[in-house]
Amino acid sequence: MTIESSIASVNSPIKEVFEKLTQASTYERLMPEDASFRIMDESHFSFKLGSMPVIPLKMERQTPHSQVVLAANGGNVPFELHANLSTIEDQTQIQLVFEGDINPMMQMMVKKPLTQFLEALISNVQKL
Repeated sequence: MTIESSIASVNSPIKEVFEKLTQASTYERLMPEDASFRIMDESHFSFKLGSMPVIPLKMERQTPHSQVVLAANGGNVPFELHANLSTIEDQTQIQLVFEGDINPMMQMMVKKPLTQFLEALISNVQKL
């Protein structure tokens, strides 16, 4: 299952945005206000939204100045969250992409909340 967020623009150089997205502490600023957030170290963190279970994430891999990939760190559903970066003129564009191995029944239940969550994250990128 793949879900893509809308694309957001930030008035910061791509190198600076990339560096921020490689730090776990940055994701606390991107989370919706009602999320509880915990940093284990600079490459591991977890968050919880409402009645959802705690979701632990880890920095999986990075492609300098173009992509940061977070992966589920345990749990029943393997997934990745990609932050894809590009430059247009003097702005950095960011798009978030969720890729998960979710069965069709679960897809029907989680597609709308996941889409809303990605849009909440992308709407907060101006806080970088």
